[in-house]
Amino acid sequence: MSLLRFVLYAILALAVVLPAAALLAIVGLPLVLVLLVAGLPVVGVMVLVGLPALVVVLVGLALLALISLLLGTLVALGVGVLKLLIFVALPLLLGLWLVDRLSSPRRA
Repeated sequence: MSLLRFVLYAILALAVVLPAAALLAIVGLPLVLVLLVAGLPVVGVMVLVGLPALVVVLVGLALLALISLLLGTLVALGVGVLKLLIFVALPLLLGLWLVDRLSSPRRA
């Protein structure tokens, strides 16, 4: 919605400013003043509409980065637990099972 408002305000500003700039150029004002008259409303619209849109986009990107960080942390913890299980607990339990199996009296 904000982007659409930005485009409409920019078109409205250009529709009002460009004829005024052309008239000022015909009258003979210096080019810098004509560009200032033509560009100032457009810059105003960009600041009033585009700046809040930029802030919303940046906040959204920051939230996306935070969510990605948290999900990556959970995945890394899961992989760490799985590695601990496979490389430490499983061989230890297998060794204990073998020792128990070899030390118990044989059943016929």
